[in-house]
Amino acid sequence: MPLKRHSDDLTASDGVKFWMSDGERPVLCRVSHEALRDLANRAHFDGTDEKVFEAYRELIEQVASDAFDAGASVDDAGLVLVTSEALARVARSA
Repeated sequence: MPLKRHSDDLTASDGVKFWMSDGERPVLCRVSHEALRDLANRAHFDGTDEKVFEAYRELIEQVASDAFDAGASVDDAGLVLVTSEALARVARSA
């Protein structure tokens, strides 16, 4: 089941943590600092991790949802992890 935005709340700490929902329960997701920096560099976007996240939130949320549906990309803390590689794959296919 695809994830949907659960709330607009986010936490910036070694990247950005954000909440999504599978329709029944909240799911904590994280996009790494490195993934945000790589995305910003590819897009020639200058800003903090939070600014990059807000500018590309829909793309990042879609990648998180795809990772969740695939049952992959979960980090040691059980968070759905959005990686630089996943964002690059989406950018190449667009």
